[in-house]
Amino acid sequence: MPCFFDWDCIVAFFYAFHTEIGIIADLIGIGGAFTATAALWQLLRNKKEKKRLNQIVSVVLQCVKDERQIKPLMVVRRKDITRAELQGILGTIKLADPKRSRYSLSHINTKKFWEDIEKLQASDKEKGDALVIPCTVQEIEQFDPSVIILPDGFVPAVGSEQGKS
Repeated sequence: MPCFFDWDCIVAFFYAFHTEIGIIADLIGIGGAFTATAALWQLLRNKKEKKRLNQIVSVVLQCVKDERQIKPLMVVRRKDITRAELQGILGTIKLADPKRSRYSLSHINTKKFWEDIEKLQASDKEKGDALVIPCTVQEIEQFDPSVIILPDGFVPAVGSEQGKS
């Protein structure tokens, strides 16, 4: 009699077939676990990067001679630090001469400025990152005295905008 009706043969066939299917299913399951682990790792990495890019960084104009500073009221996120964005923020600072329509800062036209922006964008510090733009005395005094932060014990030079009241 052929093997078609022999129950032992049928059981042996399904057992062998089931074992091969089981191995394949196990391999697919292991592959799926590795894929899920890699996806979770990538998700966590993306979440960390998004958090880093959304950090608030400060912009500070600082006089190189006497430590006077201007901190614009507007905040900027790390992902938005570009030359155009910075110029827009700096353009919101009140100027001392109302007839003047634009500020003038020599540092924003230098290679160092671009390097500072790149360094700030790439930084992964949690807090305290700032873009410090060095200014000369004349550059800092083009802004309204009410926006300038004076260091402790600052005595303005005679004839400067800060000395005029």
